[in-house]
Amino acid sequence: MKHSLTIALKNQSIAVERFLRVVRHRGFDLTHFQLNTDEAHYTIAMTVDSDKPIHLLTNQLNKLVDVKEISLENLQQQAV
Repeated sequence: MKHSLTIALKNQSIAVERFLRVVRHRGFDLTHFQLNTDEAHYTIAMTVDSDKPIHLLTNQLNKLVDVKEISLENLQQQAV
């Protein structure tokens, strides 16, 4: 399944590295990644693909100190 998420992160490069490490360790394939920045924070729009439930990823991302907000925008089932 493909999942689109928007994430607000602290404006630090190490925060992006930690964030991407969690995505990789949880077994989600990153299919789209867009990073926008302002003075306060990074905003990441991304699409991930996996057979695993999305809550396995979002629960871990919410535990990161650098993550300010996560919103799940849509779910899209993969064609079989």
